[in-house]
Amino acid sequence: MMRRLVACSAAPLLVALWLGVCASVAGCAHSLEPGAVAITVDCNVADATVYVDDLMVGHAAELKKEPHAVRPGFHRIEVRAPGYYSFFQEVDLPPNSKAVVNARLREVLD
Repeated sequence: MMRRLVACSAAPLLVALWLGVCASVAGCAHSLEPGAVAITVDCNVADATVYVDDLMVGHAAELKKEPHAVRPGFHRIEVRAPGYYSFFQEVDLPPNSKAVVNARLREVLD
């Protein structure tokens, strides 16, 4: 009896948490609007992971072939790969533009 009560009282909390996550994602790089910007990544490490506004959007090789669309405005681009120093770039992109991020990752020296 007690287990069921705990599960029922946790359900509204989980729904509220899920709605909060959805609302935060809706206001970031993945919400598209007219005038979306295409970001292409050119990186010397093909399997490097690319983040836009702290959200993983894919790998460098994918984003070199197929651009990632974001809303116009300010964005933070990060490119990471194990064994390499991370690359960061902040961009302020006008509507209907195209941006190429040239990320040259340098190996971490032991």
